[in-house]
Amino acid sequence: MKIARIEIGGVVKYGVVRNDYVVIINDLLRPAESGELYKLSEVKLLAPLQPQAVFCALVNSPLMLGARNKEEAREMLGAPKFFLKLPHIVIGPNEVVIAPRSGIRPEAELGVVVYKKLKYATVREAEEAILGYTVFNDVTAPGEFKHDFYYAYRRDPVDGVVKKQLIRGPHFRNKNRDGFAPMGPWIVTPEEIGDVLDITLRSYYDGRLIQEGKLSELIYSPIELLVELSKIVTIPPFSVIATGTPGYIGVEDPSEYRLPAMRTVMAVEADKVGLLENPVEVENFSN
Repeated sequence: MKIARIEIGGVVKYGVVRNDYVVIINDLLRPAESGELYKLSEVKLLAPLQPQAVFCALVNSPLMLGARNKEEAREMLGAPKFFLKLPHIVIGPNEVVIAPRSGIRPEAELGVVVYKKLKYATVREAEEAILGYTVFNDVTAPGEFKHDFYYAYRRDPVDGVVKKQLIRGPHFRNKNRDGFAPMGPWIVTPEEIGDVLDITLRSYYDGRLIQEGKLSELIYSPIELLVELSKIVTIPPFSVIATGTPGYIGVEDPSEYRLPAMRTVMAVEADKVGLLENPVEVENFSN
């Protein structure tokens, strides 16, 4: 089942997508049909939900980490790493992303939508909490990360000496700008997906394919991410957990990889889930 969140006549509704139509439902969790039927071309597709929280896996692929294989990557990471995106920066299909002049890049990811609260979840509990999957674009502005760097006196773990060191700081200015969390075009329920690890993720910028990789290539699976995250914090109902992105085609060091800010279209897609497109405009702020 494909569940969409739409706007029609200024009213927001949920519906089940069937070919080129959407059938309105009364409840997201109990999708009884209301009888209302619209053509997809007649409605505006919104982000498929307004999430309570957006958790993102950091460097969850060997290529993004610079590792030779998954085994080395697991040893290097030690455990899944996470950062947050603010829920209010989530946008839907065809909404504009504003690129800072320093550049931008899409990051194709699978968004796992959970509808139950999770804390210290077992594998089975994590699986049962999944409402479905959506396409998530972890839009990043690598050139802005340097503005969160700072110097501090810290003890060097190698020699034990307190010294002035460059600290990379949080992923904030590069990750949490308005519109930097496109999501959609709908939620696809698990029975339509089958083995989620077979899904291939891709991203495009200005019509050029820049990413392609399977979820099976990620260091930690979606279920492993849910279980680990629930050990750290309570995952509230209707949260989205983004699984991490594959590397970039032909790019040796993806951490600094960026594309020029320009008026164009960026797109990310996940097989069996959908294609999510967003126009890009260039930031007009002059300071």
